[in-house]
Amino acid sequence: MTNQRIALGALDVGDLLHAEYPNGAKLIGLTLDVTASRIRARDITRQQVLEFDRQTGVSIRADGGSPCTIYSTEPLPPELHEAMIGLDRKYGSGRVPTEEESRLTPAEKKALIFIDP
Repeated sequence: MTNQRIALGALDVGDLLHAEYPNGAKLIGLTLDVTASRIRARDITRQQVLEFDRQTGVSIRADGGSPCTIYSTEPLPPELHEAMIGLDRKYGSGRVPTEEESRLTPAEKKALIFIDP
């Protein structure tokens, strides 16, 4: 955990984190809650809430599914960070977006490509 890109102890509510499943699927999460031992974050694209061990960065799965691991806490450039927060608002508002609202904006496309080229 000495890698500068992974600073689990420095994560705070509102920060973004990057995690990966064993099959290579990646996610970007919005940190919702941080305690001494746990990090709760919401996968922005799937709106699934995940819980991570704060020491190891590995997700804690009650359902026995494959865990994912945080591989970076490095901040995104401001314009990409804002695009990701916009995606979270769009899909996490509790209402189904219209077809027009569901279309990704150029900024959202750029942010998603930046995260997983």
